[in-house]
Amino acid sequence: MVSAHTAVGWSESTMTDDDDVTEKLLDALVYAPLGLALEAKDLLPKLAERGRGQVALTRLAGTVAARRGQSEAVKLVDELRTGVEAFFTANSDEATPDTAESEPRTDTELPIEGYATLTAVEVIPLLSDLDDDQLDTIEAFEKANRNRSTVLNRIRQRRS
Repeated sequence: MVSAHTAVGWSESTMTDDDDVTEKLLDALVYAPLGLALEAKDLLPKLAERGRGQVALTRLAGTVAARRGQSEAVKLVDELRTGVEAFFTANSDEATPDTAESEPRTDTELPIEGYATLTAVEVIPLLSDLDDDQLDTIEAFEKANRNRSTVLNRIRQRRS
């Protein structure tokens, strides 16, 4: 049996491949856009909501990452500052012994009465009443004696 296509010179396999390509083109260029146009009214709100959710999730992840990075950076800077201060303090004590003479050695020379006996919790609120020179005095005494990080950090915060 000879079909019209075979009579013109087309084989059955060629016809199947051509039909498949034609169907794919019709799907992509006609049926899909037509289906989208008919379903757009229902799909657009769902797609928009999904997009909003994705943006909110991405924003949250970015915020968490930024906060964690900032926290890590603050820790590293504090460690670096402490190391540098310790280095220069150790080197300045060796190089210039006169400097130690100018630091307050007794509790009576400090701007807070009875400072040496106070706990860090008691000292922190008293720092707000001090000027920069008095803070310098307390900081020098603290570093030379008890070296409490809570007190030293609060002094740094007051200055910034």
